[in-house]
Amino acid sequence: MMTPPPFLALAYTRIAADSPEASAAFAETRLGLQRAGGTGDSVLLRADHQGHRLAFIPRHGGDEAIGIELADAAALEAATAALSAAGFAARPANAAECRQRQVRAAVLTRDGSGNAIDLVIAPSQNARRFFPAIDSGVAGLASIGLRSAEIARDIEFWTRALGTRVSDRVGDITYLGLDTAHHRIVLHPSDRAGILYVCLAVETVDHLMQNRHFLAAHQVRILQGPGRQAASGQVFLHVQGPDGMIYSLGHGMAEIDPLTHRPRQFAEDNTSLCSWGSVCDAVPELRFGESPNVDSRPLAGRTAL
Repeated sequence: MMTPPPFLALAYTRIAADSPEASAAFAETRLGLQRAGGTGDSVLLRADHQGHRLAFIPRHGGDEAIGIELADAAALEAATAALSAAGFAARPANAAECRQRQVRAAVLTRDGSGNAIDLVIAPSQNARRFFPAIDSGVAGLASIGLRSAEIARDIEFWTRALGTRVSDRVGDITYLGLDTAHHRIVLHPSDRAGILYVCLAVETVDHLMQNRHFLAAHQVRILQGPGRQAASGQVFLHVQGPDGMIYSLGHGMAEIDPLTHRPRQFAEDNTSLCSWGSVCDAVPELRFGESPNVDSRPLAGRTAL
């Protein structure tokens, strides 16, 4: 009998911002998230039943990070041992760090590129119904794109140490699954570490198209889409928020059987990233080759971890 995969779930992301308040206002008024308080200068936002899914923190107030939920304390201990065996440093979070993350316990580590990863148990749930700031159809945190300066080492971190699976590859871009969704983490080869984008799930394709027109009408820069990922089938829209942060809205990601799915290799071609033919001219990690249509307005610099 095949061994079932470990319980892993995408918990949250912590995003460094020049102005956490301005970034939170964008997430509320343009993307439809719900404010959920904060600690110190940070601002927390909900996207579903969980206490928070996004946390905006001061640029120099701590590391950007993504939170991965594990089943229990035993799983956290096992993951820490696996990380150590694979040569990745990890340490328990102190009480203040756990309060900031609204979790019962956490181990803080980094992948091969230096991206900060929080392994957590028991993230706080909110008993009150999620009530979006606008009718955007937001229905949770779908996936996170990470810049990867050490792709082979990062894949080792996620698969050998944490037990995730490779779902598919487009060139060296690697889709990683945590549960039955096609992917929750995507590693994009880059010359630096950092969070590349945050993808929020929306309820329907109609919501995605509604958001596209709403965002364009409010002068939000559309970076790519609507498009459809060839590997996952997800319909998506990439937009630029404060500090150059990329937000993606997605719907319709494929469900796969983690025990039987065989990873596929897609050609290193832009149609492998979007089967509808859209290309993200402004972001090298989201396209292949040079584009003759690069927008002259640069994305704001993102601080590497």
